[in-house]
Amino acid sequence: MKEFSWKTPEYIYTEKTSDWYWTVGIVSAAIVVVSIIFGDTLFGLIVAIGAFSLTMFASRKPRVVAIEINQKGVAVERVLYPFPSIDSFFVDAEHRHGPRLFLKSKKVVVPLIDMPIATTVDTEELRTFLSAHLEEEVVKEGVLHGLFERLGF
Repeated sequence: MKEFSWKTPEYIYTEKTSDWYWTVGIVSAAIVVVSIIFGDTLFGLIVAIGAFSLTMFASRKPRVVAIEINQKGVAVERVLYPFPSIDSFFVDAEHRHGPRLFLKSKKVVVPLIDMPIATTVDTEELRTFLSAHLEEEVVKEGVLHGLFERLGF
């Protein structure tokens, strides 16, 4: 019984400059002021809370998560994605940030699960193992993913 396991940061961290924080602050403050002028205080409050949450999340360093792939499915920390709940997979060995595993889930809330593959894992062996359980389908990152990456996330 073949198993794969590795540890990886949960996401690629990009150091934010003080200009980034100033930009978020100025844009969100402008939206809050405009929404108050137009009488939509609730929207202004939501934007202020969202901006605060955004800056808190942006300054947080990624934690290291354990990934395990076995006969039951794919486990990320304590969350198991059983093979029947996954539509397809894609191993992108040539990704710009290093090898990545994309899982296309049947769930509506999290339709695409993206995880880095450690350099110690043979991507061809992983592809062969997953092919026995799932269909392989080429997956492209969404437009929002590219936008968030350009914004420093």
